Amino acid sequence: MQLPMIDVKNLTVAYGTKLIQENLTFSVNEKEIFIIMGGSGCGKSSLLRVLMGLLEPSKGQVLFQGVDFWKNEKAQQDILRSIGVMFQGGALWTSRTLAENIAIPLEQFTTLNTKQIKEIARYKLSQVGLSGFENYYPSEISGGMRKRAGIARALALDPRFVFLDEPSAGLDPVSSARLDELILQLRDSLDMTILIVTHELASIFAVADNAIWLDAKTKTMLAQGNPKELLAHGPLVVQKFLKREAD
Repeated sequence: MQLPMIDVKNLTVAYGTKLIQENLTFSVNEKEIFIIMGGSGCGKSSLLRVLMGLLEPSKGQVLFQGVDFWKNEKAQQDILRSIGVMFQGGALWTSRTLAENIAIPLEQFTTLNTKQIKEIARYKLSQVGLSGFENYYPSEISGGMRKRAGIARALALDPRFVFLDEPSAGLDPVSSARLDELILQLRDSLDMTILIVTHELASIFAVADNAIWLDAKTKTMLAQGNPKELLAHGPLVVQKFLKREAD
């Protein structure tokens, strides 16, 4: 049997003595678009920080294809090299052009020369529909385009995993739908496993293969499954969330 791409076991997330989430157990399979969802303040982004190596869990395991990330320092760097991240808002350097933003990880983690890096940056921008925008600055493009550029930078090192933190936040419905289409295209064309933190319902239903729902009150995971199935058969609080009904 093939190992899950990501296997989370009995995980507790906390900041010092402040508990965020506990007893989290779930798996992310190959080429899956996996959603971490829940209301504001439930710990979605904190869980993502654990998965991307920025916050050590208080308890439990995070395994990437069977390798325990937090217990295997030797393998950590290799795992991190296989992860591409788009932070909230795109997190682009405003003083750099789009191409220069994408060049940052290539300059840091490869021995490619300047010409090769420019060619890769141009190609990555073309993958997200931004051909011809290499020399634009983030302030010169729309919010949706900045999100696409952030995804292009996440793709710079040809990762096996891509983590997207609130990719559709702040976008109008049309831009959000186009971004959802891009995410599906990238998964299908590049065979990536994509994990997304979001509370945007339209995007959740448009792209998710699987999802978990984190509850801020009980500080644990209340449900896992395809959002359409959870809408019909999930816990009442999850159904209300997915119907955008007041609790």
